[in-house]
Amino acid sequence: MKKVKVEITSIIKQEGQVEHFKCTGCGTLSCENDTYRIEYMEKNQSAEIPVKLLYKTDELIMQRGTIENNNYNMMKFMANEKKNCRLIAAGKIMDLTSFTKSINFLKKNTNNIQLKVEYQLFSDIYLIGDYKISIDCFEDTQS
Repeated sequence: MKKVKVEITSIIKQEGQVEHFKCTGCGTLSCENDTYRIEYMEKNQSAEIPVKLLYKTDELIMQRGTIENNNYNMMKFMANEKKNCRLIAAGKIMDLTSFTKSINFLKKNTNNIQLKVEYQLFSDIYLIGDYKISIDCFEDTQS
């Protein structure tokens, strides 16, 4: 298990609007049999949010936030497939569907990996938005 710094870039397109977000975090990265586990605390303007990622060949599972704080989502991504996902925000539970356009994993070197996911999010048959997420993990040599 390695300590890592994480940089997250998101582009969200909803209702004709485009928003860009960047945030950072610190956590751990482990790899066993080509399965990567990344856990980190995402720092944004209002809080620190726990995030867990599990990546194995062409599949990504993401848990973000906590159910106890009414700020949670669980999403699964596989290229060209629809997957059920659950979001909890302000006490409301939303069961949604994601369609993964692409998922790319790049091992730049032994100390740096990158995950890129492009997906659409639907409520029943209605498109909520298009999303692009890039997650870069760098070994934290300062700790």
